[in-house]
Formats: sequence, structure tokens, C-alpha cells
Amino acid sequence: MRLSERLFGSIGIRLSLQLSLLFLLFAAACAGLIGYQLSNVDETARSLRLQRQAEEIRQVLHFAAGTAPTLELPPERMAPYQAEEPTLFYALRNAAGQPVIVSSKTLQDRFGSSLFRALAPGESDTTARDGPDNAFYFLSEPMETPDHEPLLLIVGQQASAADALLRNVEWRLLSDAGIAAIPICLAVFGASLAIIRYGFAPIRRLSQQAGTIGPADPDARIGVTDLPAELRGLAEATNAAAGRLQQAITSQRRFTADTAHQLLTPLALLSARIEQSAVPHPDPGLRGDLVRMQNLVRQLLNLSRLAAVAPSQEKVDLRTVAKEVVTAMAPLAITEGRNLSYQGPEAPCVTTGDASAIGEALANVIRNGLRHTGPGTCVDIAVEEPASITVADRGDGIAEAHRQRLLEPFFTTQADKGGSGLGLAIVDEIMRQHGGAVDIESRVDGGTLFRLRFKAN
Repeated sequence: MRLSERLFGSIGIRLSLQLSLLFLLFAAACAGLIGYQLSNVDETARSLRLQRQAEEIRQVLHFAAGTAPTLELPPERMAPYQAEEPTLFYALRNAAGQPVIVSSKTLQDRFGSSLFRALAPGESDTTARDGPDNAFYFLSEPMETPDHEPLLLIVGQQASAADALLRNVEWRLLSDAGIAAIPICLAVFGASLAIIRYGFAPIRRLSQQAGTIGPADPDARIGVTDLPAELRGLAEATNAAAGRLQQAITSQRRFTADTAHQLLTPLALLSARIEQSAVPHPDPGLRGDLVRMQNLVRQLLNLSRLAAVAPSQEKVDLRTVAKEVVTAMAPLAITEGRNLSYQGPEAPCVTTGDASAIGEALANVIRNGLRHTGPGTCVDIAVEEPASITVADRGDGIAEAHRQRLLEPFFTTQADKGGSGLGLAIVDEIMRQHGGAVDIESRVDGGTLFRLRFKAN
């Protein structure tokens, strides 16, 4: 499984990433809202300053019939309007868009007549033309002279230090918030992962308990009392399904065992009568067929017994088991014109299980090897560290199409040589009960190698 599948296949990691993304969106929304509010504060403060300036100019404007309007301000208030580089500005514009009075010819030339003609009542600025630090902000309000001539009062202020400060605060807030969001997002991801992992703990316990239900412990069930309410229904349904499966498997095993037991006795009687009969039977293969039937029934009994009874848990040295099995089966191999060889390490290869069941599994694999290897050849048995046994024959090997089915019950490619298809199925059952596995490999120089892998102690 690729790393991306392992990471993003986890619900916990996906939820943590989604929560972290949600936090980022929330932080971005908060930063945007605060920046918007600061911008509103900036604009509101500037608007209030312009309104106070316009009110001040209104109060000092004087209109006389037939003459231009005049304006009188104290010298200290007039200085910002008429300095070499003015920071304040006022002007009156008539209905034709022509200036009536202007506080500074310098600023008038800078802005140009088109600006005065284009200004509409309200607020505007020259930021785009002059940059934020040299921008002028304008407020224009309509007013009338005593003789009802429409005029437009225009007041302006250069961007102040307060404007620059607020812009700096906005930028620092957004940039600092973006930088701070990275470690905070990582912290949120870690906290979310820990919280979700803690929240998923009951599901992991449920999975672990469900994994214990099997042939080795058919009565095992999932504990319901400690589970959250959302998982109790699932646990109860799983327990009910496990109970139904246990009943079906028990019934099947009992039927198989009873059938095999009932068949074994008449087969034994039939074999005895044929042996005791003085009349030779016309079919010489009859006795061989009876022997194969008896072996098949005995293997069915063994398979039922293995599936129904859990193996004992004792320390077993695989070297000892292998030596005993090879010694016991050597006469059979010699009778069939074949040989057995054994090789083992000096150090013990210890596992936990039932020595007799392990010996039965090894004997079945050796019988399978003797059946497939040619006359005059040798079946090699080796114990390997830390805890495995290999059996290698010198037969024709296994076709790729048959490799996946070798451990299935009743599958055999040697029915003509007495194979019942149960020997390797028994081996597979014994290995599963011991927490091990059966590996099947084709040898480079011909033949097949079976490796029984056990849990090492």
C-alpha cells in the first residue's frame, strides 16, 4: 500500500485535515473582518476630519453682492493651506466647473482643472495617481450664495501619519496572522488528530475484539457494555452473526465427524472380510481402493478434530519434532524407493503450540513430497531459524494455475496415486491455529518447496 493511500485512507487523518482547513478559513475570515473594520475606522476618521474642515471653511466664508467670496482664517490655521508644500486644500467651484477661489495655486496646478470639474458631491481621493503616502483625500459639498448661485465647496487633506499608521497596522495584522496561522494550524492538526484518535478508540477496541472471533476461540464475543451508544447496535449485530456462524460451523463439523466415523467401521469390516475371503477377487485394485477410502475418512476425522479443538500452548522445539517425524517416516520412504534427509541448526528453534499437531502437519507435507518426487530421489527436510521448517521434493513442480488452490480441501492433482486432497488442507488448518502460514515455492532446479512458518519465541 502506497504512503498516500495509508495516510489519506485514514478517516482520522482526513478529518484532522478538514478541521485544519476549517481553522484556516476561519482565521482568514477573522483577519479579513478585522482588516475591513480597520479600513472602516481609517475611512471614518478621515471622513470626520474632512467634515470638520468643511464646516470650518463654511463658517469663515463671506459673500457680498457683486464681489468674489472671501475667507478669513487665523494665521496658524491658514499656514497648512498656503505653505510651500500644502497639506490642506479648499476651493469653491461654480456651476460651470470653474474655480471661484482656491487656497493654493500649487495644488491647483498639480490637480488640474479637470479634477475640479470631475468632482461630484461626496468623497474621493487621488491615491491611484500619487501613491498612498502622497495622496489627497477630498470632500465636496454643495452650497448656495445669498443670491442663490449654486457653488460646490471642495476641501482636501493630504494623507496623514494616522492614515499611514492604520495602513501599516492593517498590513502587519494580515501578514502576522498569516505567519502565525502556520504553527497554529499544525497545532490544530495535531490536537484534532489526538482528539479523533481518542474518539475512535472504541472502534479500534471493537475491531480487536472482532478479530478474536474465530475457530481458535469460537465463543469469543464483542463486549457491548463499554461501547458508545452509536456502536452498540453494530456490536450486537456482529455478535448475533458470529453466533449464527458458530452454530452452522458446529453443525457442519459434527455432521462431517459423524459421517466419517460411521463410514470408518463398515469400511474396516469390508476390508477384513476381503482379507479373510478364500476366494480371490477378480479386481486386484479393490484393496487399494479400500485403503484410499479409509485414509480419506481418517483425514476427514482429523480435519474435524483440528477445527473443533484448540491446540495446546506449550514450548515446542521444531528440531525435535522434525527429527521424530523424519525418523518415523524413513521406513515408508525406503519402501517406496525414496530417501529422506534432515538438516537443522545448532540453536533451538522454539515456537508455541501443540507438538503432535505440528508433527502431523510436517508428516502430511512429507507424504505429499514422497508422492510427487521420483523414485531414487530424496525429499529434503530442513529446520531454519528463527522458526520454520522446509520440505523440498524433486518432482515436476506445480503449475501456476494450481498454486492458489493447493490448500483447498479435496483439491488434488494426484488422485491416481491415492491423493485425497485433504492432507495439505489439514496442514493449512494446523498452521492457522498456530498463527503461522504455509509458503509454496517452485525450485529453480525442479520440484516444489513447502515452508511452514511459525511464530518464534
